[in-house]
Amino acid sequence: MSAKIIAVVNQKGGAGKTTLTMLLAGSLADRGKRVLVADADAQNTAVHWSSMGASAGIAFPAEVEDVSGEENKLHKALRKRADDFDYIVIDSPPAATAPVTASALRAAHLALVPVIPSPLDLWASVRIREAIILARHKNPDLEARLVVNQMQPNTVLAREVLGMLPEFGIPMLAASLKSRTAYRQCAALGGSILSLGNRAALAVMEVDALRREIEGLLRGR
Repeated sequence: MSAKIIAVVNQKGGAGKTTLTMLLAGSLADRGKRVLVADADAQNTAVHWSSMGASAGIAFPAEVEDVSGEENKLHKALRKRADDFDYIVIDSPPAATAPVTASALRAAHLALVPVIPSPLDLWASVRIREAIILARHKNPDLEARLVVNQMQPNTVLAREVLGMLPEFGIPMLAASLKSRTAYRQCAALGGSILSLGNRAALAVMEVDALRREIEGLLRGR
């Protein structure tokens, strides 16, 4: 069966694209799925994440590869490898109009847009919504979901921004990622969230909920 392809995209840097990519890919791989992380961002943060683990003796459970040089041919390159994996998760650059972002969206079954609950971050994400709409001209079955990142549910600002999200035009996942030290530790150590063990129990539950919801969206695709 060909891989389900997930593109993690946003116009704004710092929204948590790589964190979402690696947490999701690691969780899928820890559950026995064959997963490729396609690092399409020239900064190669996903590659650096996995190399940190390798140098510390912690093997990141998914394969991570630099594909930033593929530019507008990324969709063709990934389709050639789709039979080798169950999931391919693309970490895209913070540029809605970049050729590699358009190519990632052309290949994807699902686009995930991480957003931090602040008005500035939401406004900055408008261009990626336009890029998703444009991508559907060539990929009409492309689904898209907002993923709330660094969620602080008890703040007035977060509640106000969450109230604005239904007007954004892209549905929101029920699962979200809170602001947790465990996610920063995960990146620093270069592993998956499960590699942190019992000290990250709440974070593991959070990522598991995210993974299960995404698996449900892609079931049958």
